[in-house]
Amino acid sequence: MNEILLRRQGADLLSRSSRHFDRRNPCAHYRRPFLKNDHSKVFPTIALCFFSNTLCFLDRINISIAAPFIMAAYGWNETRMGLVFSAFFAGYVLFMIPTGILADRYGARKVLASGVAGWSLFTFLTPFFSGIWTMSLCRFLVGAGQGVNFPSISNVVARRVPLAHRAKAQGFTLSGITVGSVLGFPLGSWIIRVWGWPAIFYVFGLLGIVWIFLWLRFAQPDAPGSVASSDRVRAPIPWKPLFTHPSSIGLTLSYFCHNYASYLFLVWLPTYLIQVHHFSLAGTGVGAAIPALAAGVFMNVSGWLSDHMIRRGVSREISRKLLLYLGMGVSGLLLLGLLWIENAYLAVALVTVSSAFKAVSTPVYWTLAVDMAPRHSGILSSIMNTSGNVAGFSASAVTGWMLTYYASWDPVLIVASGITLMGVVVAVPTIRSSEIL
Repeated sequence: MNEILLRRQGADLLSRSSRHFDRRNPCAHYRRPFLKNDHSKVFPTIALCFFSNTLCFLDRINISIAAPFIMAAYGWNETRMGLVFSAFFAGYVLFMIPTGILADRYGARKVLASGVAGWSLFTFLTPFFSGIWTMSLCRFLVGAGQGVNFPSISNVVARRVPLAHRAKAQGFTLSGITVGSVLGFPLGSWIIRVWGWPAIFYVFGLLGIVWIFLWLRFAQPDAPGSVASSDRVRAPIPWKPLFTHPSSIGLTLSYFCHNYASYLFLVWLPTYLIQVHHFSLAGTGVGAAIPALAAGVFMNVSGWLSDHMIRRGVSREISRKLLLYLGMGVSGLLLLGLLWIENAYLAVALVTVSSAFKAVSTPVYWTLAVDMAPRHSGILSSIMNTSGNVAGFSASAVTGWMLTYYASWDPVLIVASGITLMGVVVAVPTIRSSEIL
């Protein structure tokens, strides 16, 4: 009975697909735009994924904004505060792959709502924990909840967005990260100045509740016949190709190289601007925000350009990898230029252009994870993003050690440039956009 039912479902799916397939012009299937009805149904879900990324980074940086006030309130030093910072990333990395499995097995709608509920709850509760270990545990649980976010969004793109629009969708949702980074610092500082440091956790935590209401109200439900609820997803997970296929290994290692410099500037850019170019505190905020704004714009440009090339008949292989090579290669070379720049404004301009080119490659990585494993995109993107966050740990620790040992930013920039360029070297012989399983 099950076999007959599966055959009927397969025949029905083939019949529906053939209505949009032109045998005389196969590329037309990929070039066709969203139907109006498709667009009106999918866009609210994609828009809410954008705001989920914004919320994710608001709740990631709130502890950084409040840190000086927390240390003053509880008498903590930088080492103790560092434990609280590290606890978040520990939970984030440890729960990345398990939550990717949940997203692929049960669908993104319920899993993402549960994750946002969890991390918003523990964000709200953060001020209630005054001990170093209890607050660290609270931030660990915030990180664990946020592990759901990116795998679930990749699952949405894989299930809901046609191939010719995937990069554009990924670029748009990922640009929500930069909105969170750019808005978070001034908004959080204003909240603390007006209501005190605990208020930043209350306000940002309540924003998550608002998002959950909108998500459950407007996001598309997981259809009964979707891949997420089919027997195929409940079959054993093909761990071996996900971890050992050359394309999967290349994607994971290259994304490590991508994130190294990204986290370096996320954590250390204000310090670099103050120490090397003698920015004021106010000027540092502006100088650090401009590269983030440029990155957000060029993530969208990259996604649109990659999908546009596919609709124009360019192969998926070229449309994805060309932007990856261009973005990573130029970004890495521009970082070397900082060694000879002495003018403060030129330094910010060069960091901005480097960040913009790096952003060109960012949606390509996430789109490749969907292209390679559409039925297990949540898991593959989790593996990739775990590697990227290991790069975050490494960039923070290695940069601090080099600044202490060499008392110069030159080795820091040389290493960051070299690792970024290595991402291209790794990608060229390994990464393919075709499905790996």
